[in-house]
Amino acid sequence: MRLWTLRLTLAAALGSLLGPGPVAQAQPNVDILRQGAVLTLPGMESVEVDTGIVFSTVAGRTLKLDLFHPLAAGNSSQPRAARAPLVIFVNSVGLDTPPLRRWGIYQSWGRLVAASGMAAVTHDCRREAPREDLAALVAHLRQNADRYGIDPDQIGIWACSANLRDASWYALNPANTHVKAAVFYYGNVDTTYLRTDLPILVGRAGLDNLGTNASLDGFVWRALRRNANVTTFNIPNGRHAFDAFDPEETSKEAVRATLRFLRANLSPAMQAALRVRAEQRLLVDRHEARDWEGTLAAGTALLEKEPRQPQAWHYMGDAHYNLRHFRDAAENYDRAGEAGYNIAVAYYNAGCAWALAGERERALTSLEKAVATGFIADRRGMANDPDLASVKDDPRFQKLMEAP
Repeated sequence: MRLWTLRLTLAAALGSLLGPGPVAQAQPNVDILRQGAVLTLPGMESVEVDTGIVFSTVAGRTLKLDLFHPLAAGNSSQPRAARAPLVIFVNSVGLDTPPLRRWGIYQSWGRLVAASGMAAVTHDCRREAPREDLAALVAHLRQNADRYGIDPDQIGIWACSANLRDASWYALNPANTHVKAAVFYYGNVDTTYLRTDLPILVGRAGLDNLGTNASLDGFVWRALRRNANVTTFNIPNGRHAFDAFDPEETSKEAVRATLRFLRANLSPAMQAALRVRAEQRLLVDRHEARDWEGTLAAGTALLEKEPRQPQAWHYMGDAHYNLRHFRDAAENYDRAGEAGYNIAVAYYNAGCAWALAGERERALTSLEKAVATGFIADRRGMANDPDLASVKDDPRFQKLMEAP
């Protein structure tokens, strides 16, 4: 099969998921087996690679992996002795002519990762069952961790283009806690799950098609809204597969940044750092998910550890308010205001909750405290707030409407 035809086969497979765009532009004279990454590192050629290891036989199909053994940190001539973190380069398109795991770009990335002190794996999959085969691959690697010299609980997922949907589905599943880092390059993210604890690097190619970039942009926005651990970079003049076809320094630095991200986030030190303030992080996560019962549970746990944590009071106020526990909401908001946390909003919310609870005097007192901060400028909003309907006829409320 001529190289042009191979390239068109790839474009057709990826284009079926990603739609028209740069990925569908055939690039003649590209040798898929030799086309490597735009970056090279010292020691890459010294990496030991075990090829063709069988990890699954299913439906008459033998699936294989290639394992890239890491080099010792700072020593490109010696293999690493300890269990190493592992980066899996996910294949979900199932291309076999030649096998995707043998393509130059994946072999090159595997060597880059190994030269950076981590193990790497490329693999086969069936086109009709990529998720099942990815799960089988990870299970095999974890069960044989001693044999392969890898850490079964320090796994990174790297995926791009048409491989990203299935890879992200696996990485973002909260059940897969052995996945400690993920890299998502120029593709569509499956949003079935979201792990706010998972460090995720999103690589965006500015010249990619609008649909692909819109998918990535939407994922980043939603993830940050949930306080997820997301890092992103954009190469404004980068094309789809910039890591293979754009030799500029921008692409090389993106690859370096990706290696730094994986190395850092698959380290015990970073994993320990990410667990700091876990109770407070859980509170924010449950609040942003609008899981009000979960917010109350997380706030209670945080207050047991930090009895005067004002953010817990404010967020528990929001939870009680949305659960229509108005008295409890008001008490928590007032506590947050007294502690100086988001004081104008806390006292205003307390006033609303007290009003809904039928506590007229306490509602007006909290509202007066809110207005006294100087940050409640929208008197028309107060006058039209349905939560305050029960106190609008009170002279004290009317006086607040006149306050400068």
